[in-house]
Amino acid sequence: MPEYWDGDIPWATPKDISSLDEPDFYGPLETISELGLKHSSAALLPAGAVLMSSRAPIGLLAIAGRPMATNQGFKSLVAGPELDNRFLYYAIRRIVPEIQERGSGATFKEVSKSVVSEIPISYPASVDEQKRIAAILDKSDAVRRKRERVVAMTDELLRAAFLQMFGDPVLNTKQMPTVALGDLIKVSSGNGLTAKNMHPNGRYPVYGGNGVNGFHSEYMFEEPQIVIGRVGVYCGAVHMSEPKSWVTDNALYVREYKRPVNRTYLEWALRFANLNQYAGRAAQPLISGSRIYPVEILLPNEDRQNAFAAFVFRQKALKANLNGARDEAEALFNSLYQRAFRGEL
Repeated sequence: MPEYWDGDIPWATPKDISSLDEPDFYGPLETISELGLKHSSAALLPAGAVLMSSRAPIGLLAIAGRPMATNQGFKSLVAGPELDNRFLYYAIRRIVPEIQERGSGATFKEVSKSVVSEIPISYPASVDEQKRIAAILDKSDAVRRKRERVVAMTDELLRAAFLQMFGDPVLNTKQMPTVALGDLIKVSSGNGLTAKNMHPNGRYPVYGGNGVNGFHSEYMFEEPQIVIGRVGVYCGAVHMSEPKSWVTDNALYVREYKRPVNRTYLEWALRFANLNQYAGRAAQPLISGSRIYPVEILLPNEDRQNAFAAFVFRQKALKANLNGARDEAEALFNSLYQRAFRGEL
C-alpha cells in the first residue's frame, strides 16, 4: 500500500548488500513508514546489528550503520552485552559455509531462525578482547579492500585511455577511419574440451566464453590469441590469451588478419564494440563470424595503435605488481582471521 512506503525508516533487502565490499552498510534506497513497519513482521534493528541474508542467497553479511528494518530475506543478529557486534560479524562470516550447508527448501534454500540460533560460535569472555581482535581484523580487511579497488581501477584507467585517445567508438567523435571486422579478421571456433577431459595437473590455461576455466596438459596455440565468447551469457566477452593456451568451442579466436593491426589495440576495440548485442537469441545467446563481420570498429593509424598498446603494456606490468600486493594483503587477512579464532592474536 502506498502509505507504507517513502517514510523515514530505511528498508534493507539482500539485493542492497549483494555488492557491498565492506562490513558497514548505511544506504538502502527504499524506506518505509511507521505504519508500514507496524503492519509488517519486521522489527526496527539498532545500529550495529549484524544483517545476514537467509535466502537467495544465504550468507550475505553487513553491519547496520544506522537503525533500519529488513524484509523477510534476513535472519539478523543483535549482539548482547557479552558480545561486541563487530566481533560477532567476523565470527558469523567465518562460519557462513556451515550456515549455507544447513539451508533447506525445494524452490530455493533458506535457513530458519532456529537453525541460525543453534549454530555455536566461540568468543573470548572479555568484550575488550573481542574489540581488540575485531579492530585488528577491520584494519587488515580495509587494506585488503583498498588494494582490490586499486587493481580494479587499472582496468578503468585503460578504458578511459582508450576513449581519450580514440574518442567514443560508437559516435566516432574524433572522426577516425573505420573498418568492418570481416575486412580485417577471420574467426574460428576453438576445439571442444570439457572440464572432465582437462588434465588435473595441467599447466596450460584453457579459455572458454569468459576467460580461463581450467588447465590442460596440452595447448593449441604457442602465441597469445584474441578470444571471443561464442555461446551463452558470456558471448561477446573478449580476452587476450596467455602464450601456450587452449581455446574451447565455447569461444571464437582470431585465426587470420587480413590487414595489419596491433593485436592489443584490436582486443580493446572489440571490447568497446559490445559484440554481445549481435548475438542470436533462439535457445541461448550465440555469435558467429557471420554475425560480427559487418560490425565496424575504429582503425586509427599504426602509430596511435602502438602508442595505446605500449600504455596497456605498462599498465599490465603495474597491475601484476598490484596483484601481488593484493594477494599478500589477502593472505595476511586470512592468516589473522584463522589465528583470531584459534586464540593466537
